[in-house]
Amino acid sequence: MLINSVNPEPPPADDLVLMPWKPGPRHDISGPVFVAVTDFLAGSDADVQRIFELGLELERTWPVMHGAVGLWLWGKPSQLRGGSISVWETEADMRRFVRWPVHAEIMRAWVRRVGVVSDSWHAARFDSAAVLTQARRTIDRPHRDAA
Repeated sequence: MLINSVNPEPPPADDLVLMPWKPGPRHDISGPVFVAVTDFLAGSDADVQRIFELGLELERTWPVMHGAVGLWLWGKPSQLRGGSISVWETEADMRRFVRWPVHAEIMRAWVRRVGVVSDSWHAARFDSAAVLTQARRTIDRPHRDAA
């Protein structure tokens, strides 16, 4: 399946839910990017639902997030997992987001309630198909905190 950065389509998958691409202010970047994948493992259906809601709330800020190229939110509801695939102009931009008080407060509230795994890499340019293929390596692995 052809996937492009203008109109990316999710690859077929087991129970993977991939939300539509949310472009950031740097969506038109042509140079190097930094990609981060987060994978949250919740303890209950209620917790995974709340994590998805918080992700959607954060996603609303994306169009003005400094250095953000774009974002996909993803979930595997049957496994109580979800997270994001975020693309940034630089690693420093991603780290700025992680330190952003709104994000930091959410993480402090959830750190003892969920398992968190992340993966990241630099890419010479943004290629949505390549990013999704690489991200699936993290998403398709069993979560390290799963029983």
